[in-house]
Amino acid sequence: MRNPIEDAARLLDSQWTMVLAVGTEGGAHSAPLYFVRGEGFALYWLSSPRSLHSRQIARTGAAAAAVFRPSRKWTELRGVQLRGQAAAVRRNRAVIEKYKAKFRLGGELDAVIRRSRLYRLEPRWMRLIDNRRGFGWNMEWEFPASEQK
Repeated sequence: MRNPIEDAARLLDSQWTMVLAVGTEGGAHSAPLYFVRGEGFALYWLSSPRSLHSRQIARTGAAAAAVFRPSRKWTELRGVQLRGQAAAVRRNRAVIEKYKAKFRLGGELDAVIRRSRLYRLEPRWMRLIDNRRGFGWNMEWEFPASEQK
């Protein structure tokens, strides 16, 4: 039997886009963003601090994300849902280099990257959904708050 936590990590590493969700005064807001997985299940992305999702993260620190493999058959639906604390974080050269390598950016977007902020979603809760194991199959985990900030 496959290890579900390893399956979740592999799925996150194999996908490029997450849908980030934040709450707003008017309800909810979501945005598709490129991301990389860092330590554990922390997700990192680059974004403008002026974007709505970045402003809401600065205001509340709460965010959720969904990452899934595109599929046309319900029997192949697989994805990861995460919920936790998000924040702008200090530049991390290793994360930026991983991001640039994953998306084959080279140096052409260095100016845009310099104008962007690096953000991290540190999950407190995660669900793996894998219909290959049966319709509606899922497994959930809860993670303690990290001491590192």
